[in-house]
Amino acid sequence: MTYLLQFWRFLQATFLKFDRVPNRVSPSEPISRFIFSREHIKTSRVSFAAFMPSKKTMDVSVYRTGGCGERRIWLLGDLFVAAKRKDNRGILARADLASRLIFKEGLDIVPQPSPHPRHANVTNWPSDKPQQRIKAMALANGASLQLRCPSRCT
Repeated sequence: MTYLLQFWRFLQATFLKFDRVPNRVSPSEPISRFIFSREHIKTSRVSFAAFMPSKKTMDVSVYRTGGCGERRIWLLGDLFVAAKRKDNRGILARADLASRLIFKEGLDIVPQPSPHPRHANVTNWPSDKPQQRIKAMALANGASLQLRCPSRCT
């Protein structure tokens, strides 16, 4: 049974890799940020910490989810985000927002087709930590929280 499950995941990942998205991110395009830490969830809202840029790369990894149904979005997260993590943490939730909110904060969304064509990075963060926090709060306030069904019923 485990072999069949692994083979099925391999097939899904292979076919998802052929996904096509425009090179340029439109302001109306939906964006999803996968959440792995309970600290990034505050009651029924997204914490600003979920949108703080990485200290190493100064960006935030997101997925362009326009034209994707719920099942496909969670599958992208499982196969191309969670599966790549060294800590083996599962996805707890995701934060969905329109790309226009990111652009409104003076940030950019740069397509980064590895590990998947829908992957992108939110860039152009200020170097000042308080300014980063202000922008992350604005993104969190504009995002909707989608909790992961405990039994992965998606």
